[in-house]
Amino acid sequence: MARIKGNKLIGKVGNVVYTEWNGIEVVKSLASRSKKSWSPRQELHRQRFAAINEYCGKNAFVIQTIWDLAAENRHGYNLFLKANAPAFALDGELTMVEKLHFSEGKIPLPQQLTAKRSESDPSKVEAAWTEDENLPDYYSRDELMMVCAYPDRFTKPIATGVLRKNGSALIDLPEGAEMITGIWLFFRGYKGEAYSEDEWFGI
Repeated sequence: MARIKGNKLIGKVGNVVYTEWNGIEVVKSLASRSKKSWSPRQELHRQRFAAINEYCGKNAFVIQTIWDLAAENRHGYNLFLKANAPAFALDGELTMVEKLHFSEGKIPLPQQLTAKRSESDPSKVEAAWTEDENLPDYYSRDELMMVCAYPDRFTKPIATGVLRKNGSALIDLPEGAEMITGIWLFFRGYKGEAYSEDEWFGI
C-alpha cells in the first residue's frame, strides 16, 4: 500500500512501485515471478507441496475426527500434513506408504502390538498386544481401530469392536481383502474423546 511522504507518493499502487533514490522520485514496475523463473528444484518443491495438500484434502474426515483432537490448540490439518510429508518423494509421488499416519493422540499404544494375515483364513487379520500393568483401568475399554491400504486407495477408520482389555483379536478385513497390502492399527478412547498413535503392518 502506498503512502504520502513529504508530498511524494511512496509504496505500491497496483503493479507500480513509487520510491525515492538520492532525492529523486522513481517509478518502477512491480517485479513478478513467472513459472519460467522457477528453478527445477523449486518446481519439484511446489509439485510435492501440491501433492501433499491434495492428499490432506482427501483425508478431511480423518483430520476432523482424529487430528483436530490431537492438535488441541493447533491446527489438525497442519499436524496431519507434517506427519505424512515424509511418505512423499521430491516430485510429489507417494512412494513410502508405510510412513503414512492416520491417527495421533495422547492414548498410549499397547506394547508389543503385532498383526499378520491369518494363514487359515486370509480374509482375516490376527492381532495381539501386551498391556502395561500400570495403565489406569479406564484404558481397558479403548476400542481397536483399523485403516486398510489398497494399491490405489485407503479406507476410512474401521471400528473393529475389539477392546484393549481383550489382548488379541481376529479381525475381518473389508471387501477385496486379497488386494489389501497393509493395515494401520490404533485405539480410540471409549468415549471417542481421544486416540492413540497408529502402527503400520504390511500384510
